[in-house]
Amino acid sequence: MPRINIGQKSATGTLQQFISDRIRKDQVVPIISHVIGCDLVFGEGQHKKVVEAYAQQVDYDSVALAGQLELPDITQYIGVMQELVADREGAKEYYLNFVKSWLYKLAETGGVPAEILAEVDAQFDDLTFAKLANRLGYPSFDQGRQDPLLVLADLPLSIYVTTCQHYFIEMALIKAKKEPRTRICPWRDGLLDEPFFLTDEGQLELDKKHQPSPNQPLVYHLHGFDQFPNSLVLTEDDFLEFLVAISRDKGRNTDPIPPKIREALVQSSLMLLGFHLRSWDFKTLFWGLIKTDFKRDYRSISVQLDPEEIDEKYLQSYLKEANFDVYRGTIYQYVQELRRGLEGS
Repeated sequence: MPRINIGQKSATGTLQQFISDRIRKDQVVPIISHVIGCDLVFGEGQHKKVVEAYAQQVDYDSVALAGQLELPDITQYIGVMQELVADREGAKEYYLNFVKSWLYKLAETGGVPAEILAEVDAQFDDLTFAKLANRLGYPSFDQGRQDPLLVLADLPLSIYVTTCQHYFIEMALIKAKKEPRTRICPWRDGLLDEPFFLTDEGQLELDKKHQPSPNQPLVYHLHGFDQFPNSLVLTEDDFLEFLVAISRDKGRNTDPIPPKIREALVQSSLMLLGFHLRSWDFKTLFWGLIKTDFKRDYRSISVQLDPEEIDEKYLQSYLKEANFDVYRGTIYQYVQELRRGLEGS
């Protein structure tokens, strides 16, 4: 915590100042949503466009089916109907193929050179989503110090938690001259449960002795990683299975959440970034990992996905009990305020 100038009024005592002070001491854990992760890379509102295009592609009629135009509902529908896929795992592979195809189309209209598009098209089946995105120039990080992912990557923090299933946070950390390690939540049997990193050639290398630090931070993917389709938490059934898995064995040897992650979530201030309070990813995260731990003394902050559509009573029920304050603004505004606070400007 910076030295106080006695007798001079300052901004100390505000939540933003507390968060900044704890970031300096590595006592903050950002929790980044899948939605905001995609929007920060592809453009604001693009995740919604992906979901809408996906629903149209599979003839999902949310009105006729009395459902929501949300990814878990659509993927659940595909897995049950089995018209396009053989089973639930086939639904995940189909979704990954769809988002790869959608990204390719986005690149076509985004000015990516024709020779690069042709090269990617020829190798399309063999490219993971991460490799395909990288070949097409995503993330571009062309906003420099204004890029929210780069601002988050520059923070001196050891642990990042995300429901994003892609390699975007790691790429931002690499851009910030760090050496991130990736780990997947083994919410079902058979999933890799060791820290790893991807080489420049895209090969997976294990790092079993990894200890999270600001120079080698850990990015913990709660809802899977696109290189392993069976790790993805996509359907409604997946979210329920995930919630049971992280709640049932808490504190036991079979707990899928590593002790370091559990400890960090309790002993740190949390930054919930880009969640919708009624979404599946928020509910399973909040009830499975946050609200169940009432020992948390540190104040935390939530930056909502839709800051203009916040139900105050809903907020009080879900967030206040867990010592969260709500930032009334966008993720873009918050991250820049955070950057300026840390720089003292």
